[in-house]
Amino acid sequence: MENSKINVLHVIDKLSMDGTNPSSCTKLFVDWMPKFDADKFNVKVCTLRDPDPAGKVLEDIGVDVFYINKGKISPANITEIETLIQKHKIDIVHLHGYSAANFGRIAARRQGIKNVVHEHAILKVQPHQYVADWLLRNKTDAAIAVSGAVKDFMMSGRHVPENTIRVIENGIDIEKFAAPSREVIENARKQYGIPDGQKVIGTLTRFREEKGNLYLIEAMQDIFKQHPDTVCVLFGDGPLRDELKQLVKTLNIEKHVLFPGFVNDIHTAYHLFDVMVIPSLSEGFGLVLVEAMASSRACVATKIGGMVDILDDGTTGFFVPPKDAVAIAVQVNKLLADDTLRDSLGRAAKLASEKYTMQHNVDALMELYQGLMYRS
Repeated sequence: MENSKINVLHVIDKLSMDGTNPSSCTKLFVDWMPKFDADKFNVKVCTLRDPDPAGKVLEDIGVDVFYINKGKISPANITEIETLIQKHKIDIVHLHGYSAANFGRIAARRQGIKNVVHEHAILKVQPHQYVADWLLRNKTDAAIAVSGAVKDFMMSGRHVPENTIRVIENGIDIEKFAAPSREVIENARKQYGIPDGQKVIGTLTRFREEKGNLYLIEAMQDIFKQHPDTVCVLFGDGPLRDELKQLVKTLNIEKHVLFPGFVNDIHTAYHLFDVMVIPSLSEGFGLVLVEAMASSRACVATKIGGMVDILDDGTTGFFVPPKDAVAIAVQVNKLLADDTLRDSLGRAAKLASEKYTMQHNVDALMELYQGLMYRS
């Protein structure tokens, strides 16, 4: 190990979902990298895509980012990863995404170094990936699942041996989610077109099928009947944006629903909500839920995936079944009608979020790396 440091290369399929904005995993990198012990670790990032603005976000904080643009299914990725391993004396490759895990495990084995497969989500298993994971099942040195539900998925859907998997829950910088000043919140309301005096419900999301935004929009009809002085704000972007906007138009609730687009200042955005709704159909961990709780928001979330382990139903928020617009409306209406209940849930949520610190997350990663290096 050069200078007695452990050299780690994070390999990820892509840093952005849309070619511009950082993915949730890239945002984790941004938070992780400054917290690694620089006296013990050199940490770099490689993506199997062309340079994009999301990579620049990492470069701007001093992270070395390498771009491999051979195509996500090209075997040439193996050689490119091996070249980086040799040039930078990499000891461990930490792999995020299917292509990264496929090519990275092979490259690591060929170079005689350790690999870590990190799963952040519960995904639909494609036949070709099912075969690839089966073929590589004995070439995984260590694996990370972000929740118990993801661990189950890794075993059943990805053939990862149970004895290699460690659950390491994601973390956040709790301090960043403290309440901003009244002036900052008022300016944000004006910026996003939120009318004065109206309560706000909504979410930070991607407009994709698995995020379940359809059911939140359907719930709006009943919510607006009981609480007409309410606006729903859907922060985010994605392929279903136009379809969701058409549904809002069809339901004749356009004046109540805002689509401000992708938001950079998420820390302020959370504090605009009186009630936060996470209507996901699949969620490996539920980072948005933890961030909302750290912002002292009253939350309504679907009881699925990793969110089951985060929220205490009735104490730190409310669970609803997936795909159930009626249940969403019932719980949101209950919260909008009771300021005391909202405040109580928000305070309890804030306390509960404090176990999910970014430093705890990074400490667990460093411990795993050190264990791998001294394991035969």
